[in-house]
Amino acid sequence: MTADGGSRVTLTGAAELDFVDRVLTALEELFQGAGDLTDEDRTFFSLAVSEIITNIVMHSNCQGDAGVTVTADLTVDAAALSARFQDDAAPVTIALHEAELPEELAESGRGLAIATMALDHLSHEVNNGHTWTLMRRRRASE
Repeated sequence: MTADGGSRVTLTGAAELDFVDRVLTALEELFQGAGDLTDEDRTFFSLAVSEIITNIVMHSNCQGDAGVTVTADLTVDAAALSARFQDDAAPVTIALHEAELPEELAESGRGLAIATMALDHLSHEVNNGHTWTLMRRRRASE
């Protein structure tokens, strides 16, 4: 539990697809105790988390970064839903401000654009790996 009565979970694991499942399961468990969380907040935040953690795993493996470790901090409180992902992969510069949806028939390249649209804040920093910070302010229940 966080100081303001919210809930938090931290997971650490290898940058592999089963870690994506662990993160999404932990997020669902946090949502269960979140009270009046709207379906929109739940759906959009889950989508953004899924896109970012999947990108971390896929790009770590595509670049041949064997043994990459990822730590995921997930928080749900009265004001916002947030996630922070840190990994120890080789540094890569990412231009978040250039993220846009690709053409309709493209098979990939939507993740960052979707996450940007679903969140109120998305940032990426390079420092001995990568740090991703995601935040969506909670909308009022109707």
